[in-house]
Amino acid sequence: MPALAALAFGFDPAPPANDLGRFGATEGCDPDFGPGDRTRALLKVQDGCDLRCSYCVIPSVRGNSRSEAPEIVLARIGRLVEAGFREIVFTGVNTGDYGRDLDPPLSLSKLLKRAIEIEGLGRLRLNSLEPKTVTAELVELLAGCSGRIAPHLQIPLQSGCDAVLARMRRPYRTADYARVVDTLRRDVPGIALGADVIVGFPGETDDEFEATRRFIESSPLNYLHVFSYSPRPGTSAASFPGHVDATIVKGRSARLRRLGEDLSLRFRHSFVGKVRTALTLRQIRSDGRLRALTDNFIDLGCDLEGRDPTRLMNRLLDVGITDVAGSSTVGTLVGAA
Repeated sequence: MPALAALAFGFDPAPPANDLGRFGATEGCDPDFGPGDRTRALLKVQDGCDLRCSYCVIPSVRGNSRSEAPEIVLARIGRLVEAGFREIVFTGVNTGDYGRDLDPPLSLSKLLKRAIEIEGLGRLRLNSLEPKTVTAELVELLAGCSGRIAPHLQIPLQSGCDAVLARMRRPYRTADYARVVDTLRRDVPGIALGADVIVGFPGETDDEFEATRRFIESSPLNYLHVFSYSPRPGTSAASFPGHVDATIVKGRSARLRRLGEDLSLRFRHSFVGKVRTALTLRQIRSDGRLRALTDNFIDLGCDLEGRDPTRLMNRLLDVGITDVAGSSTVGTLVGAA
């Protein structure tokens, strides 16, 4: 398969990194985070970023936002489909900015509409979208595409406190974020909604952290990626006063991770007794079940019931979710030969 067609990755079930990535960015803005299991294909459609967050060096390292030509993206999808990949994940530093720099401009939604018509495509998934790039057109597409685009979005929050968002130079406030996730929860059935959150940003007080915790607790979010702030040379945040003691940051991070676990448990429990489409991965879990990832990002183990697992791998199959306990979700394959 051509190198430009991207590598195949699965999602690491281990907890997210404790620290910010190499560019001072969270996972949503740094798509090279984490190892892969050579099951799903990552396809980079965009690079660079026009935002100027105070903690991040990506713009100075990667430059301004740049999009791949749609013809190139569509051709690569075609090659990935021919190579046998059933799920293709669009990635980028700021994927939602796709197409603004092209001549003529093209929105991410219009690219997706063309992509889902490719013959043989299983499904597409989006890696992460900035809140202001989740447009009404995109929500409508997610709601009406009959599963060709996975009902799952990771939308970086970074903080649930407006004062901290202002210091971060994030281009939205909590009310804007709430409108986005509330609309997605209302209009896209069963969608999984995740968020990146940075803990211990310079000057973060107890009250500001509590505002973040309360905001997340009352939101429709289903999982969290929690990162501890760490300064990057060349960023304005590195010179901000009020750096938070590491012990305090560790305690706050632990509290948000517990909250994220509770949100995930609640979300997964809501699908017990229901059927979702899942991609079976090339991995047998330690409990002997075949690992699979549902359209709405539930990582589960499927009972094999005596069947040959190699014949079931890398397929989009219906899975009935039967039980949830702690971080483990299990199900049965419905009608798979």
